[in-house]
Amino acid sequence: MFAALHLADLPVIAALRGHPSLQVRPCVVLGGDHEDEKARGKLPLLSVNETARDAGVVAGWTLDRGRVRCPDLVVMPRHRRVERELLAELLVRAEALTPDLEITAPDTILLDLTYAPLRQIQYLDDVWIKGAVVHHVRAETPDLAHLGVLDPDFDGGTVSPVSIAALPLGLLAKLVDDAPFFQLLELWGLRTLGDFMALPRQGLTERLGAEAGHWHEILHARHCRLLRLHRVPESLQQSVDCEAPLHAVEPMLFVLKRMLHTLSARLASRHLAVNRLHLTLRLESEESVFRSISLPESLVEPVEMLRPLQTLLESLRLAAPVVGLELDGETALPGTAQREWFTRQLPNPSRWAETLARVEALVGGGRTGIPVPAATHRPDDFRLLPPPAVIGSGVPCGDDERRPASPLPMRRYRPSRTIAVASDLDGEVPRPLALLTGPHPGQIVECQGPFPMSGQWWDPEARWKRFEWDIQMADQHLLRLAYVPPDRWQLEGVYA
Repeated sequence: MFAALHLADLPVIAALRGHPSLQVRPCVVLGGDHEDEKARGKLPLLSVNETARDAGVVAGWTLDRGRVRCPDLVVMPRHRRVERELLAELLVRAEALTPDLEITAPDTILLDLTYAPLRQIQYLDDVWIKGAVVHHVRAETPDLAHLGVLDPDFDGGTVSPVSIAALPLGLLAKLVDDAPFFQLLELWGLRTLGDFMALPRQGLTERLGAEAGHWHEILHARHCRLLRLHRVPESLQQSVDCEAPLHAVEPMLFVLKRMLHTLSARLASRHLAVNRLHLTLRLESEESVFRSISLPESLVEPVEMLRPLQTLLESLRLAAPVVGLELDGETALPGTAQREWFTRQLPNPSRWAETLARVEALVGGGRTGIPVPAATHRPDDFRLLPPPAVIGSGVPCGDDERRPASPLPMRRYRPSRTIAVASDLDGEVPRPLALLTGPHPGQIVECQGPFPMSGQWWDPEARWKRFEWDIQMADQHLLRLAYVPPDRWQLEGVYA
């Protein structure tokens, strides 16, 4: 099964897109340009709008003939850039249906729906572009679909060799490029495609050549060619500018769902998946909000990719309405993993991704993961590893060299508590005498230190330096105290 999408009257629709007030007037676009007004009147009408068609003007007439029928005819200049933009919009809609498609003409796209699911085929009726008319038909072969979509009477239907028999023979000229046999058919008195199809193929080939016999086979649906597949762009990035600011989550999800269908079609055509999604929200205040979502497994289906995005949007608190969205993804091979016997795995990775997205929305991006010690002597310094898709039986213990040498454990305060300390300047570093504030105020009866610590001296912004003491209070509590130059004292923890 094949389908065709066609932008009706594309040149005149593109020309009128920037002039909505002229849409109610009869407008045409010429098939050429000439400075001489007399020669310009001989140019053919490339495209006419619905108002001009109602006035009796037909595409293909000369400009002079059109003005005789409709004196109020407005000639619009052709806007090829807008035509390409409209075709690009139609291409985005088509990619959401299937990745196997061909750009047959500047206003027509053919789709191969052989392997498309039934629910995707039903979306043909929902393809639309603002300010344009999109016709679609289905047929057994791509050329029959292309031929049928050019006639508006077949819009939304299925084209067969029997149904096209009544179409005018001139419609075939839009598909045949400079074929000499076509003029002979008109001289023979043939007026419809049915007249051409009724001729015997062998005699037609002997008199008019192999090309005439080839088109005879096409009209009888006996020849099905391969599509010249459109190569999708390497980048998966998509951008949508909203016509009106979005204040709620539902319209944003509607836009994202359409973008995810396009993303899924592009991934399927390249046999890839995504393991990370990048979402950028452009706000009305000219600010941007960027979020990155790590997926627990490589995904292709748009429904599964939409869930973590929905959770993220529901958790965000934006300062202004959204006027634009950008979506991108990092590609990976589709995940195929065998279940392990001795390792706990996530029963539902999608729910795990939703939970992570919700946590990241609350605490901020880059603040979730597995903390591991960093390669430094700085106390409590760590780095975050991305959450795994598989949960193991436990966290392995570190090496014996990283375990504290003292058997006495310390309960560390996180974060450290800043306190006031009475001290005596003993050389370069002050010596603590008593704790004035904090959970254990009182006199210090014994202390050991200072123990200097420093690191990253080569980086002016990241360098650090501190001095630690192990102290004993009058109430027998053992504490760890730290001095951070130039004048900050903080309580690190208490020994149990």
